[in-house]
Amino acid sequence: MRIGINALFMIPGGVGGSETYLRNLMTHLGRIDQTNEYVVFTNKESSNTFGLTGSNFREILCPIRAAFRPARVIYEQLFLPLQAKKHDIEVLHSPGYTAPAMVSCLSVVTIYDLNFLRHPEDFSRLSALTLRVLVPLAAKRCDMIITLSKNSMRDIVTALRVPEDKVRVIYPAASESVSAHNGSRVNQVRQRYGIRGKFIFSVAASHPHKNLCRLVEAYHILRKEHSVEHQLVLVGLKGRDHSRLLNLIVELCLEGEVVATGWIPGEHLALLYESADVFVFPSLYEGFGIPVLEAMKHGVPVVSSNASSLPEVAGDATMLVDPYRVPEIAAAIQQVLVDPVLRASLVERGYKQAQKFSWEETARQTLSVYEAAMTSDVGEQII
Repeated sequence: MRIGINALFMIPGGVGGSETYLRNLMTHLGRIDQTNEYVVFTNKESSNTFGLTGSNFREILCPIRAAFRPARVIYEQLFLPLQAKKHDIEVLHSPGYTAPAMVSCLSVVTIYDLNFLRHPEDFSRLSALTLRVLVPLAAKRCDMIITLSKNSMRDIVTALRVPEDKVRVIYPAASESVSAHNGSRVNQVRQRYGIRGKFIFSVAASHPHKNLCRLVEAYHILRKEHSVEHQLVLVGLKGRDHSRLLNLIVELCLEGEVVATGWIPGEHLALLYESADVFVFPSLYEGFGIPVLEAMKHGVPVVSSNASSLPEVAGDATMLVDPYRVPEIAAAIQQVLVDPVLRASLVERGYKQAQKFSWEETARQTLSVYEAAMTSDVGEQII
């Protein structure tokens, strides 16, 4: 079987969780599958960044930049089908929400969530309109949809009006980032980002639905009412809510106490996970929520939103809170900080919960979707 991977959407360090998904999926497909052939269609930004070493993987550089969305969309719709035909692709997997509407091979698309419908404020008008047109079109035209949670599957089936047996839930896992945890390296990273001592940690792009402003308000309560001296460290891409977030930090006189780093390398991220006292993920809507598992894997107690897919990911291993209630977020963080028994319990349960998710299993189930599509047996594969 010759499988195409449509990586035209990929901007290294610029697309958040979908980059984590794509890189880990490709790495583990390479580990479990030496039989099928893979052709990865990359762009000018992502070319030669995947570390493809298997003899059954090869890369085709397409002459576009993902950052220029109109060119990327036109190329994906008009020229990628020609490339797929030229290279005898049998199954084309598009892991970035959109896919060619007309392609001569079988088509699989990963739709992580419907955030463009649920929280359009995260997007420019043009981006939201583009997604409103292309994602339903991809869902209708493709042979199979992969999504990351049962919550997202329900959204997709309901909002995009596709049959349930066309959607396969395949869970991702925590990133496999490895840190060289030694005192001097930790101190270097702390100094680089202005972290003085103990800190509360969150990893999320500063988009409105990530709810970071309410987290800052909860942190303000912790400092004012509970004399908490921890800093709040926010790591993630600068999104459409970034200016409002920075203005709120100034308004609440929290400069230097709240650290917003922007995107950081994976090694630095792992070191910060390992050094944090508590991880907070207050998102209003998620297709999955990989950072929650990453925190668990690194032995950090987690306070998580109870919205959308997050209870599905968290199980019984986090403190779940209503993300719209700032005092509730603050109270949960305070409880974790002051109660060592609770902390130890959350860490232990978190390790166990994170172990339930595996990128190797993600790759195996994804490969089974390709195989099922080839045998026209997709419906019987749904679990």
